[in-house]
Amino acid sequence: MSKSITNSRPQFAKAAQPRFNRLDESHIKAIESVFRRFPLLGGRLEVHLPGHRAKTIFEKDKLLVWPKFDRRPANFLLFIDGFSPCLWDAGRQEGITFRWILPPGFGTKGPTVCLANLLKGESTLQIEDLLVLEGTDLWSNQPFSERWAQLGAFWNKLPADQPLLAVKPRIVEPTPLSDWSRVYDPSLSWIIQPEGVRSQRFYWWDSITPKKEATYRAPTLVRAPEIQTQICALATPYTKIGLPDAYMLEAADGHTIGIASVPTMALSIGLRTGPPAGSKVEVFWNPEFRKYQVTRILTPEVPLSAASFFNHVHQ
Repeated sequence: MSKSITNSRPQFAKAAQPRFNRLDESHIKAIESVFRRFPLLGGRLEVHLPGHRAKTIFEKDKLLVWPKFDRRPANFLLFIDGFSPCLWDAGRQEGITFRWILPPGFGTKGPTVCLANLLKGESTLQIEDLLVLEGTDLWSNQPFSERWAQLGAFWNKLPADQPLLAVKPRIVEPTPLSDWSRVYDPSLSWIIQPEGVRSQRFYWWDSITPKKEATYRAPTLVRAPEIQTQICALATPYTKIGLPDAYMLEAADGHTIGIASVPTMALSIGLRTGPPAGSKVEVFWNPEFRKYQVTRILTPEVPLSAASFFNHVHQ
């Protein structure tokens, strides 16, 4: 019997698409053109906190902070018409592109430039500031809180569903300096962002606080049982810090839990379009940021959890 030609054909696995691609020469020239148009991009936007000026800075400036996660300077996230969105490292003069789905006509009014950090291990792109919006210099003309508000509005224009994007974008959640002690982690670098126009931001690395040594824990053959309990809180808009996407959590008896962490744009949009009196949300304690993080929006009939369920509030 003759062997079937169809069945004898070798089967080849479909080649996986790379997570990122390098920039070609035309893309680099387009970036250089944006840098010439906006000289602020060529300056130092991030400097080490000067010890001799720290007291003056803390006393006179309105400051916000957030974790930096590493010591590398922030890169530029650029949206240029006719090119794929890219992350550009000005120090190394190199960058990568993202397979980002953009709406029709996006970028035709001019380039948009953000400050961002790529956390490859977590597949997370942390966006931290909006410097240029559709050809307009915001950094030189608007304080940080206004730029951060425009960053949220800009982000809402991008499609939330990004099946080809190899990273998860995350807009940073600034914390007022007065609350820094509540969220502080000495193992992380920190960004200290002044509110003023044309203000360089500072980075801080704690070299004073003793690092806790990891203690040895003997292996066990039996896994301790864990009981998963849904914790429901009421998330209401919090306007005292003047920043968007800020929500205060409350328990069933009206007890204040704290400001919520909203990790995704989908949740952010859901909360913004929810009832003015607030939305019921499921939360869990995020030890990394030391605050409760929203995991999903619940239906109105779900009962709120009592204050006793939020056992991390006083830690």
